[in-house]
Amino acid sequence: MRFNFAYLAGGKLHLKLGESPVRTINSQFGQDVQERALRSQQRNAWKDKNPMAGMIPTAFLQQMETRGEAKLPVAIRSVSPCHPGQLLYTLAVGDVTGVFTLDAALEKEQRLFHHSDFAVQHLNVHPQQQEFACTVMHKDGAANIAVMSINGARPREITAGDSIDLAPHWIPGPTKTLVFQSAGIARNPEGFVLEQSPFTIEKLDFQSGEMVTLAENPKFDLLAPKMTADGSLYYIRRPYQPRQRRLNILTLFKDVLLIPFRLIQALYEWLNLFTQSYTGKPLVKSGPPQVQAKQDLLIWGNLINTGAEAEKNRRFGDQDSPALVPRSWQLICQRPEGELQVIGEGVISYDIDAHGGVIYTNGSAIYATHPGSVPKRLLRDRPIEQVVLVADDLQ
Repeated sequence: MRFNFAYLAGGKLHLKLGESPVRTINSQFGQDVQERALRSQQRNAWKDKNPMAGMIPTAFLQQMETRGEAKLPVAIRSVSPCHPGQLLYTLAVGDVTGVFTLDAALEKEQRLFHHSDFAVQHLNVHPQQQEFACTVMHKDGAANIAVMSINGARPREITAGDSIDLAPHWIPGPTKTLVFQSAGIARNPEGFVLEQSPFTIEKLDFQSGEMVTLAENPKFDLLAPKMTADGSLYYIRRPYQPRQRRLNILTLFKDVLLIPFRLIQALYEWLNLFTQSYTGKPLVKSGPPQVQAKQDLLIWGNLINTGAEAEKNRRFGDQDSPALVPRSWQLICQRPEGELQVIGEGVISYDIDAHGGVIYTNGSAIYATHPGSVPKRLLRDRPIEQVVLVADDLQ
């Protein structure tokens, strides 16, 4: 079982082709933007002379200034195979999102489109036509499915309304159709999103304009749908959690009781930082253990403490590559006759080939399998955000 694939981890693009080692692809455009922004900060540093100089410790002031010169965040957010030997990906540079093609052999990238008013995600290139489908995410919380020519100027939205439409994927076959996930949203009078319905799976036929619901369950979100030529439907199923949760009296009582302890801990951490800035030593050498920072990631719209989830999942499966999301996030294969098969647990992203091969990631590792076989681990990395299969010609 041999797979060529690309994956995103920590905002970087990686290629694994056959037995060759993993190759990391860096965006030259992103690096150039970072360097220009840093040079601009340094040129204008005299205008922003810190007025607190001389009033606080030099070491602490230097830390503040260093943070002020932090590099502009650059991250690749979505990737899809494109023309032979090419990849298509989105690059987020601060508040700007761009769509790029990459010649993998030459590591030469070309910008197709960029915008700051909305973000582009979830790319999927049509297997026969020179266009791709994507998600256009607006700042008001709504998201629509869009299509764009690979040589085009900007995405053209094909769904509308107060909904969250994500993760389009073309269906193999002679007709131009795709599947995507969709959830309705409810707003308050000020326009803020209050609630979101469970994600369903929709099918859109471009020729007739007809939209059909393929799968729905009021207890689950159905995510990242893909359909094969034989009509099998794959998706990630996770328990639905409404935004407005019911008040839990026991949880509220517990939080009230813990307020004094949390205030004491916050005060201690502040004093400890201040003391280290003046003396270079901690407030108390044998003090309480340092609290580890939360490893929060936004995964399919849910903010997940991946460190906590990994600790919970270590007692299941691989000790060195635990799932970073709950094991209740299951990869499902729904056959045309309606039979459901669980392929993997704790799944964040996956891809399928024309022969029934499946590749998926739990955030810590990438696995390959066929329906009915035991998954085989291909590699470990962390945190893995997306995995896609690529052709043999991507050298």
